[in-house]
Amino acid sequence: MAFAIAGRIVPLTQQTDVAASESAAFKGRVWIRDDGAIAGVTTSRKAPPAGMSGVPMVDVGESLVLPGFVDLHSHLAYATLPLWTEPGRALPYAHHDIWPGQSTYARDVTWPAYAFVTACPEELLAYAEVRALIGGTTSIQGSPPSNRPLDGWLVRNVEDERLGGALPSTRVLASTLTLKPDQLGRRANQMRNGSTFIYHCAEGQLDSIVGREYQALRAAGCLQHQLVAIHTNALAAAAYDTWTEAGTVVWSPFSNLWLYADTTNVPAAQAKGLRVCIGSDWGPSGTRNVLGELKVAHLVAQARGWTLPAFDLVRMITCWPGDALSRAWGRQVGRLQPDALADIVVIGAKRRVDPFARVLAAMERDVRLVVVNGRPVFGESALMASAGASGTTPLAMGGADKQLALRRFIGEPLVWSFADVLSRMEEVRRDPKGEIEHARTQAMGAIIRGEPAPLRLALDMPTGKVPIGGLPKDLGKIVVPPVQPLEHDAAFFQSITGRGFHGGLLDGLAAFYS
Repeated sequence: MAFAIAGRIVPLTQQTDVAASESAAFKGRVWIRDDGAIAGVTTSRKAPPAGMSGVPMVDVGESLVLPGFVDLHSHLAYATLPLWTEPGRALPYAHHDIWPGQSTYARDVTWPAYAFVTACPEELLAYAEVRALIGGTTSIQGSPPSNRPLDGWLVRNVEDERLGGALPSTRVLASTLTLKPDQLGRRANQMRNGSTFIYHCAEGQLDSIVGREYQALRAAGCLQHQLVAIHTNALAAAAYDTWTEAGTVVWSPFSNLWLYADTTNVPAAQAKGLRVCIGSDWGPSGTRNVLGELKVAHLVAQARGWTLPAFDLVRMITCWPGDALSRAWGRQVGRLQPDALADIVVIGAKRRVDPFARVLAAMERDVRLVVVNGRPVFGESALMASAGASGTTPLAMGGADKQLALRRFIGEPLVWSFADVLSRMEEVRRDPKGEIEHARTQAMGAIIRGEPAPLRLALDMPTGKVPIGGLPKDLGKIVVPPVQPLEHDAAFFQSITGRGFHGGLLDGLAAFYS
């Protein structure tokens, strides 16, 4: 359905008819076509774009209307898990190859994640995407490998996004694990032909051995503008000099500090012309959504004396990752401009507030409306109704009456409540052994009967020191912890204090939510 959103527009783009600079904000309207794209962005007094006269108007008052947030680094398969630390560990890890070998890692991370990806994959994805969505995320990287595309559900799944079937599956490539030289060579050629390559690289302490992963990228010819390098916190400032084509670095400060007591040298990357974006990483060492990670980035910048104003931080989750993806997608995302993808978030605000400082301070309860591909998928009941949302169910969020438009992949009923999602996950949590065995039996039965295989997911992180397949021989040893709340809450902040290797810096996150 075509409609428009009227409010204080923060387009994050330069349009000579409505904005003089990327930092502009003004009272106006975003006009959304029924094909999921933006028809135009106008001031309040200007006539609507052609064909948009008389469409429904969603009036959000003084609230901010921004591009939807883009999370360029996550691992959705682990979203249900609490923060993890190895008991008794006194020193930070040198690099990413060490902590998966800790004695409790498989038990606390791999096994419970495996239970959900095996026994209730749809519910796991629903939980993970809703958790991102309530923080304003409309595109997220890190969906688990699957036997069918995940495009077209709640948020855009970066690796699986097909834009209505028009985008080849090889346009966005990703790898969590370190690739061999011949594999990197193929990725270099694919980038030259227009693909984007998202790669975990040099994750660890400064000058640790994993810096050689970056050197391998250089040797293979991968330091191109289409490369999106996640972390690179093991690199010295001078290493960025060799990346001569301006690419993208993804910064996950919470996870870096939690595991390694250090983080990416953001000023050094920016000084070399690299685009720096923000990613929330994963449940065991990350925030619950990229809106939370934004606050961690601010804390780190303050502690280190970096000049990173709120304007730059907001660009790290909107137009900058949007530009990185737009190269491969062939469609603009992360900016509100004509023909861009209509992915939009509305943040509650008062008149004349600085828009970027307001986004930095915002909590999940301040997210009033989220639109993905022109479809209202989450928000306050009145706004969802005005935008033409249908088939919604309630979702309690910060005491506000909000609605969620969640659909099943397959099966009945088509409309799906988040309460049903949690109920099914709780069944798996109570009996992981029985549910895993039942899922395996069902999958085998489908194969024997010649039926389509049920949705299958795989874990995209190291499994740790466990038998082949990532599970214990005795499935009865699997214990799944309670599914974490969607929001950043008091229990989350309490679990930070005295744990990890951040020296107390991450304790300051709670102040944003007081």
